[in-house]
Amino acid sequence: MTQTSRVLAPAVLAAVLGLGSVLPALADGMVRLALNADIRGTNPGVTRDGNTDQVHGHIIEGLVTYGSDFSIIPMLAEGYEISDDGRTYTFNLRKGVKFHNGAEMTAKDVEWSWNRLAGEESESHCKNFFNGQNNIEVTSAKSTDEHTFVITLAEPYAVFLATMARFDCGSMAVLHPDSVNADGSWNAPIGTGPYMMGDHAPGRYVELNRFADYTSREGAANGYGGGKHATVDTLRWEVVGEGAVSKTALQAGDLDLVDIDAMTAAELKDKPGFKVDATESAVWDTYLLNSSDPLLSDVQVRRAIAHAIDPQRIMAAITEGFGNASPSPVPPMSVSYTGVQAQYPEYNVAKAKQLLAEAGYNGEEITILATRRNGAYYERALMAQAMMMDAGMNAKLKVVEWGSQLEAYRNGSGYQMQSFTFSPRLHAGLSFEMFTGGAQRKAWKSPPAVDLVNEALRVSDPAELQAIIDKLHQGFMEEVPAIGLGHRTLFTGMSDKVEGFENWGAGLLRGWMLKVNG
Repeated sequence: MTQTSRVLAPAVLAAVLGLGSVLPALADGMVRLALNADIRGTNPGVTRDGNTDQVHGHIIEGLVTYGSDFSIIPMLAEGYEISDDGRTYTFNLRKGVKFHNGAEMTAKDVEWSWNRLAGEESESHCKNFFNGQNNIEVTSAKSTDEHTFVITLAEPYAVFLATMARFDCGSMAVLHPDSVNADGSWNAPIGTGPYMMGDHAPGRYVELNRFADYTSREGAANGYGGGKHATVDTLRWEVVGEGAVSKTALQAGDLDLVDIDAMTAAELKDKPGFKVDATESAVWDTYLLNSSDPLLSDVQVRRAIAHAIDPQRIMAAITEGFGNASPSPVPPMSVSYTGVQAQYPEYNVAKAKQLLAEAGYNGEEITILATRRNGAYYERALMAQAMMMDAGMNAKLKVVEWGSQLEAYRNGSGYQMQSFTFSPRLHAGLSFEMFTGGAQRKAWKSPPAVDLVNEALRVSDPAELQAIIDKLHQGFMEEVPAIGLGHRTLFTGMSDKVEGFENWGAGLLRGWMLKVNG
């Protein structure tokens, strides 16, 4: 790339990124990426958000994971067997797998790791997926010999393996016990992945170093599993905040691969020195509505908001025409996505006004919470605000840091409506479960909906599952606990020196596939 193509000189960009010196070159075996916010910690499944999961996913692995077609495939397990009654899962572990400290993985390590995330004393939200609070109750999780780990359930559960593979739980990652200190406090992740934790300067960058003794599965990459034949020595994520900064850094040659918006993708796709990838994902962009709020507890008001918002127009605007509305939480690439899931409340301003009048709405303020992080959170909120105002609502916009918005989501309070995004859930039942239930963070607490979700997670017959998912979608449209926009088209811009990048529906980077050309 020529000097004239640079938008900011490296020294200036380094100052923008908070660095003391110019970043190292890609040719040195490092690929430099961007994070719109720092990782929340180094404890997989405990201190987490979407950014953190993506970084952790290079360090850790579980017994099973998701393949490219969203099927469940073995990862650290060589294979597994399910008993005839559907209650007992026997995992036969791969032999010769090494942790980052050189120790060989055994079933005892798997047992310790399971208890770390799913035990009674666990600090992870993941334990509630396996202790009966969310239907699955694990009654026993034990090593029976050096390479065999057995889990027993209180009753059969169709999506048990899919729940184990959840990205927000690090696929129930297997770690070495030395990841914690002698007093039980967290130290650092000692995983089995193709990369291990390197330097982390909070608020500035996080580095992962290639694990030279990584034990890969044979064959090609397959989703988040398969062969992981890493060649890049260091993956370095710069914390760059706003998307405009990462775009500038990419164009300046100071970052090598970044998430970009649709407008930037259109600018870069034919520009020498760059490549652009556009992939539809299972990442769901939505507006959460807090039905515990005094005003939004009235379903007529929630329905009015739904009729006031035009998902197709918003999706077209934020994707430069690439994306389409798909308001159902079930992603279009799912086998459970049918014509029923394609239905959503029509954009009808007159209907919205009628519903507001019936509800006795008198100009009360409706505040939309948003952040300026990448992902068009702010832009989505801004467009919703304008549409709601057109329908006669006193819509206000409140912009906060991502951490503050995430805290409001987790507490289930402190907001009326928020522009939000859910990371992929690759089973249709889990697509609804992510916002349905009794937990304070869940937006849809309706008992009939909760019962349907629980049923969806138990049945194994495809026809029965589809009937339940259809009922859930119909209830979703009637009760409006959230307003779906669509499943995000992910745009990635990169230097033409980066090879091997492939996005997929789950939307998670697979850094082990990257190569540096020149």
